[in-house]
Amino acid sequence: MTHQKVRIGLFGTGDFGPFLAPYITEVGDLVAICDPNAQNRNAFVEKTGLHVAKYENPEQLFDEQEIDAVVLTSPNHTHKHLTIAAAQRGKHVFCEKAMAPTVADCWEMVRACKQADVRLMVGHKRRLRPPWGRMIELKQNLGPVHAITYMQYHDARPYNFGGWWTRKAESGGILDLAGVHEIDFMRAMCGDVKNVCARTAPPIDTRYNYSDTIHVLLQFHTGAIGSMNSSLSYPLLKFREACGTDVICQEGGMRLITFIDHIDLYWQHQDDTSSRHERFHDLGFDHAFRKELGDFVSWIIEGNKPCLTWREGLRCVEVMEGAHQSANQDGTWLQLPLHPELEV
Repeated sequence: MTHQKVRIGLFGTGDFGPFLAPYITEVGDLVAICDPNAQNRNAFVEKTGLHVAKYENPEQLFDEQEIDAVVLTSPNHTHKHLTIAAAQRGKHVFCEKAMAPTVADCWEMVRACKQADVRLMVGHKRRLRPPWGRMIELKQNLGPVHAITYMQYHDARPYNFGGWWTRKAESGGILDLAGVHEIDFMRAMCGDVKNVCARTAPPIDTRYNYSDTIHVLLQFHTGAIGSMNSSLSYPLLKFREACGTDVICQEGGMRLITFIDHIDLYWQHQDDTSSRHERFHDLGFDHAFRKELGDFVSWIIEGNKPCLTWREGLRCVEVMEGAHQSANQDGTWLQLPLHPELEV
């Protein structure tokens, strides 16, 4: 690079693109955006106040703009094509979760970036937010995790998900909409998943072409077990109120309870007579986005080891795909990895 800052093109200017843009501009130059929807492109400029080149066609952006990297906040099913196109032009890739709808898609992305010798990072912010980062840290006090569980029932109707989100082939399924954060965090706490099984309930919300309620069981290579019960059709809680978790460690336990405007963490060592309480009024989004995007740029410029790579993204997709397959097979336990022949 002949210039000081990494020059970035953003693909996908719907709800999340404008939200992520200020964090991008803190670490790089956002010079161009691309989205097939003209209304989204124009709304992005109005919301952010950024003067950027606007494109409908990805190929035109690549041909006309001198960029070093791309950030993908586009629909899940577009990630593979855009990553391969960027890699073939020597551009580094930051891809928002979920990495892609299938593991096979993920491996195609990985191979393209490896062949082009460009960086590929997948953003998984939950493990980077301070309340959840504190839980990872507390394992030093409480010992290795033996069991972890999430009850992620909430009401998705206020978010009005539509379009590609409602179609499994394009989104990946219910866990890509409500479970991707939780699965990645469970991996951060327990390591790689060895086996997965799942069952789905009869659908309630007919907007989706998949069941809107799923129960998942996980077995980790460490011997730990995990469970996650997720639903989009539970009217009693909003999404942010349903992100808590309970953890059993060898020498104690933790409980995270989430609210709209704060997060409470309780933890206790087996030798303690009472629990300890830590309250987080800062929900930690700023910290997480700055960490992952800052690390991405540092990885490009200086080669520093980042907080995340493509591996976290691929392994998360693998667990989700395995769970969805298991549910289609009446809860059969499936062994991971799903596609060992694709390892690189």
